[in-house]
Amino acid sequence: MVKQATKGQKEIYEENQKTVTTYSVVSTVSMAIYYSSCVFLSHCSSTDYIFFAVSALVQIFAVLFMKSLAKARVDEKGHVLDAGADLNDPEAFGEYCKDAIILTVIIQLISLYTTYGFLLLLAFPGAATYKFVTGFLLPWLTAGSDGDDVDDKKMKKMDRRREKVVYRR
Repeated sequence: MVKQATKGQKEIYEENQKTVTTYSVVSTVSMAIYYSSCVFLSHCSSTDYIFFAVSALVQIFAVLFMKSLAKARVDEKGHVLDAGADLNDPEAFGEYCKDAIILTVIIQLISLYTTYGFLLLLAFPGAATYKFVTGFLLPWLTAGSDGDDVDDKKMKKMDRRREKVVYRR
């Protein structure tokens, strides 16, 4: 694995601002396209509006959470002291927010053609359950006890040390 160069706080701050702006615009455009097509082009039922509201709430929550993660602290001169969490770190929580926004945008675009596209919203609890089971529950259940992993060589060495301590007294 290639070692990545460390980024400064100012660079993280600028990238976070670009990321939040990009995903906010994408989210707003997809909501505007879906809502305007429901109002002007086709007749949408009340369930369509309910599913749209759910997907819009997911998008809004994800964007606001990304903004709170990327909240920076600056000093009185305007220098960035702390850029907040790096939203572009592949192992950070900001990636989950970006994935949620991308998934809801795709769902809204698919739902322009069929209402069954909103069934893809069920991917959120499925993905969360998968991450919980594989990232937390399974490693916790399969972890062995620390005391049983002593092999024969270590056991003999520990016995010899105990014998030496007994003879020294």
